[in-house]
Amino acid sequence: MAAYQPYGASPRLEVFTAERTWDSYDLLGFLGDLPRAKVPRVVVLDNASLHTSRIVRHARARLAASGTYLYFLPPYAPELNEIEPVFRQVKYQEIPQRSHASRAGLRAAVDTGFKTYSQGLKSKSEKKPRRAA
Repeated sequence: MAAYQPYGASPRLEVFTAERTWDSYDLLGFLGDLPRAKVPRVVVLDNASLHTSRIVRHARARLAASGTYLYFLPPYAPELNEIEPVFRQVKYQEIPQRSHASRAGLRAAVDTGFKTYSQGLKSKSEKKPRRAA
């Protein structure tokens, strides 16, 4: 599970790993553990089953009351999900070794890969419309 904030003065990437499949309760716990924001927060989700479950749908009102709003990307649109290129970069560049002898070795490689990537984050500028000719 990851939270990515590419814009602003200090971009952030928060990553949480587990040696099991995440479920909707994990997602809600993750959202609840995010630092409080002074302004409303929009969380962009793809359409993974744990994001669209009945449990998450029922929690939307409670999340909105605490200032966290869920926005779902259209189905089959990974190009709109800004964290997909991050995952691709970490997978293919930051973790060059493709196989590991143990779960602990794999987990250490994943943690190191995300940490290395996070240390090199640069702020993205928000795209502004260009003037018409």
